[in-house]
Amino acid sequence: MKKCLAEKAKVRKLAILVLPLAVFCLTACGNSKDVTYKSGGMTHTIAQGEGSIPDEFKALIYPDAQATGSVSADGNDQEQSKFVMLQAKATAEDVSKWYQEQLQNNGWTVGNVQNSADVISISAQKKDIEMNVMIDEDQGKTTINLSLAKTVDQVPDESESENFVPNKAAPPTD
Repeated sequence: MKKCLAEKAKVRKLAILVLPLAVFCLTACGNSKDVTYKSGGMTHTIAQGEGSIPDEFKALIYPDAQATGSVSADGNDQEQSKFVMLQAKATAEDVSKWYQEQLQNNGWTVGNVQNSADVISISAQKKDIEMNVMIDEDQGKTTINLSLAKTVDQVPDESESENFVPNKAAPPTD
């Protein structure tokens, strides 16, 4: 059980780190609508705008929300994670209620709803997929971050990421 909670915490930390990077990449890409690259045995795709919503999220897009972008990572060993960023003019509380209802109506088991001063977080699970919804209201706009991650029984070998070898593309830093 502790191992499972530790893995979920890692996924959440990864999401918190990846989302700002994704937003930066989306705003820095200029006229390009999406960027795909391979890294660490995974194919990563960063997309922006309305056409950026992966099929897995289409039933869970808040009414009248505008898609700002998405990030997908697919691996050869069935590892998978997807993130979608939306903006809506509704209150965070209304968005939270809608997502809790929609998740349950679409066969998800809502596991945890956390309300803090700044963010509402909803976690849900369906078969081997975990969904997280992060809702943040600021100055009349509500930001909605949706993430899907396929649960993997196998613990990744972290030694691969710890054995960094500098090269021309990634020179050493102090």
